[in-house]
Amino acid sequence: MNINVDHQPNCRVKVHVEVPATTVSKRRGEIINYFSNVARLPGYRPGKIPANIVTQRFRSEIDGELEHQLINEGCREAVVREKLDVIQVVSVSDRKFQQDKSFTFTAEIETAPKFELPDLKNIPVKLERVVVTDEDVDHEIFHLREHHQRFEDKEAPADMGDVVVLKYVVSMDGQPLSETHPDLPKYFHSVEDNWFMLDKEDDFIPGFYGELSGMKKGDQKEFTIALPGDFHLEALQNKNIEFNAECLGVKEKRLPDLNDEFFAKFGEGMTLETMKAEVRETLQRRREEARDASLSNQVLAHLSDKVQFDLPQEAVDRETQRRTNDLAIRAARSGMSNEDIEKNQEEIISSATQQARQNVKVSFILEEVAQKESVEVTQAQLQSALAMMASRSNLPTKKFLAEAKKNRLMERLSDDLRLQNALNFLKNHAAIEEVDPEPSKHGCAFEEGKA
Repeated sequence: MNINVDHQPNCRVKVHVEVPATTVSKRRGEIINYFSNVARLPGYRPGKIPANIVTQRFRSEIDGELEHQLINEGCREAVVREKLDVIQVVSVSDRKFQQDKSFTFTAEIETAPKFELPDLKNIPVKLERVVVTDEDVDHEIFHLREHHQRFEDKEAPADMGDVVVLKYVVSMDGQPLSETHPDLPKYFHSVEDNWFMLDKEDDFIPGFYGELSGMKKGDQKEFTIALPGDFHLEALQNKNIEFNAECLGVKEKRLPDLNDEFFAKFGEGMTLETMKAEVRETLQRRREEARDASLSNQVLAHLSDKVQFDLPQEAVDRETQRRTNDLAIRAARSGMSNEDIEKNQEEIISSATQQARQNVKVSFILEEVAQKESVEVTQAQLQSALAMMASRSNLPTKKFLAEAKKNRLMERLSDDLRLQNALNFLKNHAAIEEVDPEPSKHGCAFEEGKA
């Protein structure tokens, strides 16, 4: 068999194969013989149909099966001879029976990338020590109280952090925006009874909350805001908009006291001491998980920086499509409209493509690590993972396992576990340098001493 291989970018290989006439003739005879044995034709006993009759009656089927076998045989020999690590056969073209009775075709094959791994042991990483202080616990309880806060009427002028209940109409050059720009969001036209929490870090119109600060219930105020050239609504860039506002009320936040009524919200028998213990345990677990995630990210980033290779484009495309779908679903669940999703389509695809390339690269690296270090998946691991998935599926175990086998879920799960074991190998052999944790800053009232 004559085989020529043309290596191309992005892990593509073109294989040009010529199957000699002798092989073609032999395979054709075998196929005709098979059809003779299984075919049923009136007037002939099974297995006794003459070859010329079989060839005439089943010509298209025989030719199709012959092409199929010759292509498979040619591709297999090319893979073995050239030691190709095949992902999939992308296409087969130029298939032709030549005048000399030989058969030629060209197969385009997607292959796994080839690269050399660096030293897999003692990868340097820096990890923060896991420390949970009493102040951390108090900070977390403060935010629990914030979650159950209520708002009470306030007679004094509004400060940052308060809520202003507002009614207003917006104009530009003396004309209501609802008339001149009806397509703008409604809050650029008017509001009747809206709550605005004054937050200098989250001013949805630059300077708007500053104008509300100091207002009291019953106050009326007219003010103009000059919008910047990079304002997110193009129609209002570099424009002055006028607000005619009335303050319907001011409310301030009130945190619940640390008393039995508050503790009862979290379960029977909860006390300050048990709440602190549970919060400390939660923070400890959360920080340990963050430390483990940082360890994973650092070892993978180290290997990704050290190893450079082409990626199979089809694999990247498949992962990009999967991630694009995930991002679109998340955007829709977060309340983004279909129109907004379409407007941000280019950004979504760009983000998905970038992450897809990284995911595909990491998968190939971990697969190579698994092969180099003979990493395997134990039966106990697989059974445990399947049992967990079965419990989440709400299906009887036998039915779930039958479906898993039918859909090749076990194979995919085993592959995923093998890559996870490869990652665990890297983490277990990393050279860890522990550092003091960076202080966590959220700019909240607790950190500003206002709690």
